Parts: sequence; C-alpha cells; structure tokens
Amino acid sequence: MFDPQRGTKDKVDEDDGHGRLEYEGVAIRTGGRPAQVKFVVIVQYSRKTKDKKYDAGRGEKIGVINAFCRNQPHNKCPAWMNQ
Repeated sequence: MFDPQRGTKDKVDEDDGHGRLEYEGVAIRTGGRPAQVKFVVIVQYSRKTKDKKYDAGRGEKIGVINAFCRNQPHNKCPAWMNQ
C-alpha cells in the first residue's frame, strides 16, 4: 500500500506514466462471519493531476485520491472495513 511518510511499500499494480498509480489489496474479516473484499487505492503521486485540474503546489505531491472495493455492489466497501 501507499504510506505518505515512506512512499510506496508494495509494487504498483497499474501506472499510467503520469503519476496515477493503482494498488490492489485484499481485506479479510475474521471471526463469526468471515469475509474477503478486494480493494483498490488510487494515488496521484505527482504535483498535478493529468487534466491539470488540481495542483498540490511546488515540491508537493497530491497523494491518495480514491479507494473502492471491486467485488462489491456499486464498488462500495462494506461498513466493517471502516471500523
């Protein structure tokens, strides 16, 4: 995943060559009702977005801009992932 203090920790799963990086992962809930959810974190690791709509400023990087779950209805993560 992406750690803004240390940079990237795992390999990038998708890179558009313009600073947009995607990292894939799996969240696992253990206990009485085990569950597994695939998720994606999108990082804009550049000063500006590709469309130039957002600019973090000189010497800064935008960082994480979105995350969603892949194998869930409407790509919405289950509530247990926010606990």
